Amino acid sequence: MPFKKPVGIFWRLFLLSLGFVSCTAYKEPAGIALYGAGDGAVLYALSKESLSGRISLAKPQKLSYVLEGAGAGGENLSLELDYRFPNELATEYQITLEINENTAWLLPLDASFLGIETVPGRIRYGIPLASDPIHTITVTLEKKDDAKTLSPGEDFWFELTALGIIKRWYGFAMEETALSATPFVFYDPQDDALRIDPLKPYRIKGRTELQTVLGEDSGGNIGYRVEAATVSYEWNFQKTERIFIPWGVFPDDPYPLRISGKPTASLRLGIAVNRPFPAEPVTADPGFILAYSRAAWRDPRFELFRWDRFPSILIFDTADYAVQDRMLKRLAFFTEKTGFRGRLAPDAEIADLHGWNAHDYRAEDLARFFEAARAQNFPLLPEERELEAILLHAGIIVLNNSGYTSGKGAIIAISRESPDYLRNLFMAHEGFHGLFFIDEDFRDFSRRRWDTLPRTAKRFILSYFDFQHYDMADSYLMVNEFMAHCLQQPASLAPRYFGETLAGRINESTWRYTVLPPQDEATGTWPELAAAFSAEANAFSSYVNRRWGLAGGRTWIVTTR
Repeated sequence: MPFKKPVGIFWRLFLLSLGFVSCTAYKEPAGIALYGAGDGAVLYALSKESLSGRISLAKPQKLSYVLEGAGAGGENLSLELDYRFPNELATEYQITLEINENTAWLLPLDASFLGIETVPGRIRYGIPLASDPIHTITVTLEKKDDAKTLSPGEDFWFELTALGIIKRWYGFAMEETALSATPFVFYDPQDDALRIDPLKPYRIKGRTELQTVLGEDSGGNIGYRVEAATVSYEWNFQKTERIFIPWGVFPDDPYPLRISGKPTASLRLGIAVNRPFPAEPVTADPGFILAYSRAAWRDPRFELFRWDRFPSILIFDTADYAVQDRMLKRLAFFTEKTGFRGRLAPDAEIADLHGWNAHDYRAEDLARFFEAARAQNFPLLPEERELEAILLHAGIIVLNNSGYTSGKGAIIAISRESPDYLRNLFMAHEGFHGLFFIDEDFRDFSRRRWDTLPRTAKRFILSYFDFQHYDMADSYLMVNEFMAHCLQQPASLAPRYFGETLAGRINESTWRYTVLPPQDEATGTWPELAAAFSAEANAFSSYVNRRWGLAGGRTWIVTTR
């Protein structure tokens, strides 16, 4: 379905001042299909020619109808016409639709306004309705001045096969030789982009959602970009088959929309559905999630899982850090970052700052974040709104008359951009955070280990957390991070991790190195830290093994055959 320069000038909306049509005594139920107009709605033909919905091109004429008993007027509705026209004559005729004798639209007979070369044999065209109910519908076929004269015996037909009342949308879908389309969408050859820009009276009221299906392609790297008034999306990925992309929800008026990139099979801007992720989370063990094929994802941006043994914990696996940041970066600063906690930072303020490469959040903090956004009417990103819907659906946050409150559960997130060894480490680190959030006994055990941690070891780990920009005033956060750092790798690796890797980072700081105990000059390590954190790692690993059959560096069950 290659794009090309459109033939002729793009059709436009125009308003007509019309006189009343002459009265006629003819009135019979029309033979064409009518759907969506409500119970008791009847479409009456006002002429014999209108009964079948067919017009001979040899003798162009009007199709005239009256719609009675229908509540067709209202917000966010469109009138859809389903019609057929001979392909070879598409450029020689024009069709005008008149609604209630005061508004007229030109109907397309080909797909040139979309830059699509294929000429459809069937068209479904959705025209936005005003708030007034539909009373009269007139379809007029006219021959252009330069149209060729049909040969004797030749006869072609325009056929109106159905009328329907549908939910308003803008865009198109091309399936073989059938085209579904609307006004206010067109291809701009100079910009090599599709545009959607309805006139204000006809815009969709409320939140909108853009969806795209990429057509068949030989493969290769696909670059695609959507630009709206308040936000932009950009994708680069490998594609060899049809892929559905829900771009997200626009909370504000997004017009004009500009869509650039490879050709699409469909593009649809419609009323946002208040739903979370396209389907329920995949219930799985964390080990299964690490090995889960990305080809099986239901959304190219991320897949959503539910921890099988702890179903109140949701696990996000994102395509890359960019997707993760759009959903979780502001939340990270709000909940954990020094100087930002409790404050909704604008995008410009945190754009150049690093969030996290993996994330974890409890229900209480998630509720506080979305309540702050609600109370302040803060402009969250579409991905943050999508997260909000997922959390509400899962019961992790609850919305009532007083605003958002916490439900039960937690979320963790890792990314496919991380190398495999880090994905394993992050799954363990974030997974144990999730268990800390939902299990009081685990929190109490972690607090006791923290309280008895030797002073030198505590000074060191606090200095490291400060180096990482955690909020040091939050004792809950400090205990939680202490626990997760002890459990993110097997206990056997703890001496090297704490007594060499982390201590080495602190030693490189000209003002932090003073928290370190004496260094062993022969090995270049810090044995006191290695011993202290080896004891902690073994204590934590033994605890999670007794409780759940887990271990340091492992949040999944090991099975034997």
